[in-house]
Amino acid sequence: MRLRFVVLCSGVIASATLGASAPGYAAPQPAHSSSTPHSSAFFAGDWSSMGTVVTIVANRAMGPASRIIVKLPKNLQKSGQASFSLSRKSDDEWSGVQDNVTVSFKLISDNFGILSMVGDKPDHHFEMPLSRI
Repeated sequence: MRLRFVVLCSGVIASATLGASAPGYAAPQPAHSSSTPHSSAFFAGDWSSMGTVVTIVANRAMGPASRIIVKLPKNLQKSGQASFSLSRKSDDEWSGVQDNVTVSFKLISDNFGILSMVGDKPDHHFEMPLSRI
């Protein structure tokens, strides 16, 4: 009986010491860190949602002068304006206000973003998920 107790205790102690010396595993890191924002050129290109293509063009300026131009197709031109100039609001979010219409584009992942438009009229509001073509 004592032998079983000694064997059991030594097994518990051995497993506890082995578990304590095992290396810890770090939590997985996100795909892109918020400390390194994408340049405006990263957003450039055609983005699509249900057959509707939105074109984003970037300028070459860096820093606060950096802009992206969002060109809307006819069916999304609720305010009568075809393009909007957006400036960086945060690391992966761009926003601009023109003629009482606020347009913003938020990058969710490298190939997915949300375009939103809010105006002063009731029919001047939409949010559209966009995928890179």
